[in-house]
Amino acid sequence: MFRIVNSVLVAEHQNDGALVPAVDRAARILRALSAHEGEGPHQPGMSASELGRELDISKSTLSGLLATLERHGLVQRDPLTRRVRLGLALVELAAAVSTGVDVREAARPQLARLRRHSGETAILHLGSADDVRIAERAEPATQLKVVAPLGTRLPRFAGSVAKVLLAAVEPDEAEAIVRGHKLPAFTPRSIVDRGAYLEQVAQTRRRGYARENEEYLVGVSAVSAPVINHEGRTIGTISVACVKTRARERLNDLAEPVINAAAQTSRRLGAPGEGRWRPHRRASNSSH
Repeated sequence: MFRIVNSVLVAEHQNDGALVPAVDRAARILRALSAHEGEGPHQPGMSASELGRELDISKSTLSGLLATLERHGLVQRDPLTRRVRLGLALVELAAAVSTGVDVREAARPQLARLRRHSGETAILHLGSADDVRIAERAEPATQLKVVAPLGTRLPRFAGSVAKVLLAAVEPDEAEAIVRGHKLPAFTPRSIVDRGAYLEQVAQTRRRGYARENEEYLVGVSAVSAPVINHEGRTIGTISVACVKTRARERLNDLAEPVINAAAQTSRRLGAPGEGRWRPHRRASNSSH
């Protein structure tokens, strides 16, 4: 991406006619409004005079640019104060860009980074209805590792992945799902008490990631964090699965790298904010 951007910049430098002044000014207006978005809760946006001073654009030129941007829904004006803000058409444009990003493509560099950092298997799980499958993975070259075949379907309530997906829905809905099913005993360490399991889900919701210790597969522990799309929906998880002999030393240290990898993937998909769950406004989940 850097090389592509750099080559464009070089081409523009060599050809003085490459930049269209009106388009350049319009882009600067949108960036200025974006930088001021959220400032001044009583008077959101910017006035035309503030924009003109900040961008050094004449009043007449700015008036025409704002009228054109407003016509296309790229900016909007408060009918009373006449202050200018970003328009809703930008949301549609951002969504069109975001939906064109392949989740696996967005996750691959993060999975590779997690594998290098941990020496363990990094996995992207994607959910649809009640179906959760391994969509991408990065496995270390060592012989002792967790193998994650692509397309493998995870059963309901499987390990840390299930905890994240349940934590993404409203608490009442999560409780109804858990209490409406018998919790399976995948291993001797599986949590089969519904109250204890719901507490694990609530803890996942509070801290933004889930962990497990041989609850789904004997000899495997894992940490998982949510992957969020451009609509703010949790569509899957990124996880690191550790073999038992190494998990005790690494599990605590892996939480933050896994959260960061999931957040980076989510931001690549156009997720709102920092690509993480926020305590006051969590993302909803498309998997349940």
